[in-house]
Amino acid sequence: TPLHYACAHGHPDVVTLLLDWNCDIDLCDSYNSTPLIKASQYDHEECMTILLEHGANPNATDNSGSTALHYAVFIENISMTTKLLEYNADANITNKVETTQL
Repeated sequence: TPLHYACAHGHPDVVTLLLDWNCDIDLCDSYNSTPLIKASQYDHEECMTILLEHGANPNATDNSGSTALHYAVFIENISMTTKLLEYNADANITNKVETTQL
């Protein structure tokens, strides 16, 4: 979706515009990824923060069972990891390879 694209490519202004137009913030793509997962996966913290502030689900999982927190930890972005935890991301969710985030 346009929101997934904006999050994956780091366009916070477009993310804000799309959310103002009431895009589905937790819509999943063909990999079951939400825009929040895409923002985290591609290290776009500003997009991720906008999504969280607008109520994105921090515990949604993709096809691998990974959450935005899994990806933030994997890329070693402490600031993103902290932000996700502040928005109640569950650090105990395991993905399909049975790894937790922390």
